[in-house]
Amino acid sequence: MRYLLLILFILFNTIAIVVTMTQPLTVSYFSLRVMFVGLSFVLTIFFLLLRKSKVTTYLSILSLILSIVHMTLIAHSTYIYLY
Repeated sequence: MRYLLLILFILFNTIAIVVTMTQPLTVSYFSLRVMFVGLSFVLTIFFLLLRKSKVTTYLSILSLILSIVHMTLIAHSTYIYLY
């Protein structure tokens, strides 16, 4: 179950990052993106702290990096939109 959740987080964060990079900077679906990034970030840290296996650890680290990149893009697009 952890593998599936981590793979889904990686997949959805990657899709969201690609969509954010190809679209003009707007805050469309802002609350949905923030909730998803928050959920994936917290659960990824939780799975990273559990350290059940090496594969789970590697997937957690990859998901954590993608979550941080996605958070940065959300913050950047919000800053550009507001100022």
